[in-house]
Formats: sequence, structure tokens, C-alpha cells
Amino acid sequence: MSQLPEGTLGDAVGVLIFTFICFFSNILLLWLYWRNNEQLGYITLVAYFALLCTISSIIQQIYNYTLWNDLLWAQLYYIKANYKNADVIFNNGNFGFMRILAVIRLLCYIVESSYLLAYCIQVITKMNNFWVTRRDGERIFAVVGRIAPVFLAVITIGLLQTAAVQSSFIAYMVVANTQSVLSCTISIVLISIIIRQYVQAKLAWKRVQTTDDCSIWSRLIRSGSSNSSSSNSDNPKEQSTIIPVYTAQGTVFDDNWVVIRLSIAVVLISAFIVANVVTHLPQRDDVARDAQADEPDLGPERARSNIIGYIFGVTPGLAIWIVFGLTRDFRQTMYDMFVPRRWRNRKPTTAPPLEASWESVRSRQQADLSGVTVESDLQLDDMDAGAKRRPFPDLTGAPLLVSNSTPRLTPTDRSLSRDGEISVV
Repeated sequence: MSQLPEGTLGDAVGVLIFTFICFFSNILLLWLYWRNNEQLGYITLVAYFALLCTISSIIQQIYNYTLWNDLLWAQLYYIKANYKNADVIFNNGNFGFMRILAVIRLLCYIVESSYLLAYCIQVITKMNNFWVTRRDGERIFAVVGRIAPVFLAVITIGLLQTAAVQSSFIAYMVVANTQSVLSCTISIVLISIIIRQYVQAKLAWKRVQTTDDCSIWSRLIRSGSSNSSSSNSDNPKEQSTIIPVYTAQGTVFDDNWVVIRLSIAVVLISAFIVANVVTHLPQRDDVARDAQADEPDLGPERARSNIIGYIFGVTPGLAIWIVFGLTRDFRQTMYDMFVPRRWRNRKPTTAPPLEASWESVRSRQQADLSGVTVESDLQLDDMDAGAKRRPFPDLTGAPLLVSNSTPRLTPTDRSLSRDGEISVV
């Protein structure tokens, strides 16, 4: 039986339903990534901790709603005895089982933001071919990028339990939020770099579309043939290749929505971290006021404020599914899995693709490159090197340049798309 004040039960039920929506969305995202053999990718790791955070929130909501009056009286006595402690202020008087759940959620927030930073670093390094000549460094980053966020978050939680940190609320806030805020800030900077290079790639492609395609490709083929002859005479093992102008960018821009989805993820998580910091600032005054009170505030306004506060902690579970679980391939997977077969047999009327002109230009380019063989490795945009190949790859027909043989990217980590290589026959 709930002890919530009259008029707040509907709010509690609504927030709990939203929490379960986030919970099932999170499970659906994990199922999609596991189905594509991506159990330890950065986004999958974010989803693991978001799921843990959501589960802890569900448990705390049920526990809090059921024992609302009893918990507020117990918190009042605990605050009166420890109102100067920074940990008591930060957790708004929660102690015992409630405090354990709050610490779990704080750990999840820190780890989620750190894994997002690692994901952004991975995108940047793939775009700039940073790991082409640094294979050992790539393997080290793949391991460190998965262990360091959890290790540093555990250290942060440990520091928060020390008497030195708990003696100062400012010091407690700095220690509790440094890793998450710093991770989100760097992620925003990296996203800005990604968007800048994305715009440059799109502009370069637009310029190519306005030129004479046949003459361009003819010159490229002749140049490729001459380079191939000269290079083979010097070193028979070295072959000339035609590669995209934005070779590294091709690993990111095969799906035009990758940058947009990643930007949404950073904005949402950063906004959540900022909101999490801001909501803790007035709690010092709230705890000091409660310490002077003779009885707890059992009114509906405080209960409603407490109930709404649970929304912020569970939203990442829904947000990551919207951002990373609604790609074209994942939508197709969910369509094939959840839509009844008798409905799927009906062929829907679809509008013509928005980029029909793009496809027509690429067709003309392929016709001009009649003596060229294409060799590419297509993967899911957010998947690991061992993931299943995409059934409907989003190819970017970027202009091609001739260069000497370029080592193929074979990342031990997740790649966003392909590392295409076109060899001159």
C-alpha cells in the first residue's frame, strides 16, 4: 500500500510507466547489438550501465512510494545528526539501502559519459586513419577504453567515501562530477570536429557533381594506369589503388545520420549531467532547513518533486535506443522480427529516394570505371570487426583519387562502416 500523499499517486504511476518504457527500450537495444555480435562495443557498454541505472531506479521508486512517510521520518532524524556531512547533502538525506541505490546510479552516470567519450575518440581516430601505422596502439586503446572508465569511476566513488571529501560540499561536488563533466565536454569538442569534416566532405562531393564526370574519371584511370606501371616496375609487390578522397571519412559518412545521432547522444547526456549538477546545488539549503524542522514535509509538492526527479535518471535508457537503435538496419531487423508476416507481405507505397541524383551520378561513375574492380569490407556503422555484414549498406560515392597502395583498415575495435579499396586492373 502506497504512503504517498493524496493526489500524487497518478504522478508516481506515470513516472513508473515511463521508467519501464526506458527499461524495455534499453533491453531492445542490447538485443539488437547482441544479435549483431557486438557484446563489448562502446554503445553496448553504455547500454549495460544505463540498464543497471534503470533497474536501480525501479527498485528505489517502488521502495520509496511504499514507505514514503516512514522514510521521511527516518531521513529527518538522520539529517539532524549528520546535516554538515557533504554526502548527506549530496544524497538529500538518503541513507542505508536508498543511499546504495543512489551510489549505483552515480557510478552508472560517470561510466556512461566516459564510454561515450571513448566512442567519440574512436570515431575521430578512424576518420583520420590514426591507427593505420599504429596497430599496437589501437589494440591497447581497445582494451584501455573499456577498462579505464569503470576503474576511474570506482576510484571516484571510493574518494567520495573518505572523510576529507565529505567534510566539504564543494570538494564533494568537484570529485563527484569531474569525470562525467570533463568527458561530456571533450565529447562535444570531438563532435564539432566530426561535423566540420562532414560538411567539408559534403561540399567536396557537391563540387564533383557539378563537373564533367567522364573527363574526370578518364584522367583518373589514365593516371592510375601510369602510376601502376611505374610502381610495379620499381616494386612488383606494390600496387597502385584508387581510393576515396575522404578515405578515413568514408568509415563515418557511409551513413549520413551517424553524425546527427551521435550529436543527439552527446547533447542529451551532457544536458543530463548539467541538470544533475544543478539539481544538487540547492540541496545544502534544503538539508539545513530540514535539520531545523520538527517534522518532515509530508505534503504533495515535495512528493511530486521527488517523483519527477526519477525521470532524469532513466531517460538515457530511452535516448540511446532512439539515437543508436533506429538506424536503417536496426529498423529493418525490428520490422522483420516484430511485424506479422501477413502484414509484411503487403508492399507499402514508398516515396522515391531523396538522393536519386546521387545514385545516378554514382552509376555514371561506375560506367566510366569499367576497368576497375571494387573490393570493400562492409560492416554495420556501429558494429565490431566481427559483426555481420550489412544487408543494405549506405555507400558514399565520394570522388576518387589515385595513390600508392594504402593498407586496409582492419580495426580490432568497432568500425563505423567500411574501408573501401578499389584496385586498378
